[in-house]
Amino acid sequence: MNASESEAVETWLSSFVRADAPRGEVARTAAASLFSALGEPQDRVRAVHVVGTAGKGTAARLVADTLRRSGDTVGLHLSPHVHDIRERFTVADDLPGWAAVAEAAAEVRIATEHLDQRPTFFAVTAAMAYVLARRAETDWLVVEAGIGGRVDATNTFNRDDVVTVVTAIGLDHCDVLGDTVEAIAAEKMAVVTGRCVAVLGPQPSDAVVAVARTCAAAAGVRLVEVAPEHDWRRDAEATATAVVAELVPDAPAVRFVEQPGRFEHHGEGSTSWIFDGAHNPMKLRALASSLADKPRPRVGVVAIGAAKALDECATAIAPALDRVVAVTFGGGSGPQGHEAESVAAAFERVGVPAWPAPNPASAAAAAKALDPVTVVVTGSFLHLTAMRDALQGR
Repeated sequence: MNASESEAVETWLSSFVRADAPRGEVARTAAASLFSALGEPQDRVRAVHVVGTAGKGTAARLVADTLRRSGDTVGLHLSPHVHDIRERFTVADDLPGWAAVAEAAAEVRIATEHLDQRPTFFAVTAAMAYVLARRAETDWLVVEAGIGGRVDATNTFNRDDVVTVVTAIGLDHCDVLGDTVEAIAAEKMAVVTGRCVAVLGPQPSDAVVAVARTCAAAAGVRLVEVAPEHDWRRDAEATATAVVAELVPDAPAVRFVEQPGRFEHHGEGSTSWIFDGAHNPMKLRALASSLADKPRPRVGVVAIGAAKALDECATAIAPALDRVVAVTFGGGSGPQGHEAESVAAAFERVGVPAWPAPNPASAAAAAKALDPVTVVVTGSFLHLTAMRDALQGR
């Protein structure tokens, strides 16, 4: 497949990114209609459905990796992508070839043209993952949810043997999910309805555990609770181990695998660059803890989404950083970031010297000029993509 053809697929997919995209039940219903038009590809094989606020992608990736090492094939849906849109729909632990992507896109495109409600970008990429997995005849499907649970586009499975995984729940996307952890937990736990078993990963709040137990009991679902390891990587391994035990009891041991944008390391001379898509206070606190053994001085290149609590985000990551270069992200109809000046001011308020940069290229240059040993690029997955492009001269 030539470059122009791959660009055509990406252009078509990006046409679903729009400011007026539906959210909530309208979006879920549109997704359900799309999957129905495609013949319910999400129900072809047994699936693992991962919801939560933090750690969804890592848990999903570890489950998929372990199932593959047990000898099975797995279709994996992750979001968001960092370096390549095909990260959202991998098969056999590899990015699918563009020829296969184009064929799946053609099938999904036809289905979208006959819907009453235009689906969201997220729903279309989920459909791509399901269709690619069906075309590859995978043995399993592992699906990471989006921001929610009850009204998420992935809450469309029609079989009861789906294993639900609930990772750490905290405050995020409050405008859609609710403004308390109890409300958000109830929204996410709603996906267990009609299923038989759910795995509850380590939770930072007893209130979340109480809601999870109540919801599971009401739905008649067996709840497997995972004890905390007090480290996000070990928590993810423990959660994935509990999930795999429900699926393939004699599978090999879960092992941690790096993935794009999740504490991803790159070296440049004497400087270590860490890319992490932590984008809310809960995730940024976990990142700060993971940075404890990384050498100083540490410079953060930080962008924060406009919908996020800026001061809380700065407070969460501030103890791990010595200097900050702030930058904004976004443009067009997609998500927007806080202005760089506002991000810098938030870090100054919590005692971290900070400077705004007008664009990612300038931010990279400014970070290097501060002679860091460790550079931490964080605050948004979209920011990670822009920074990586800037560093590679794109």
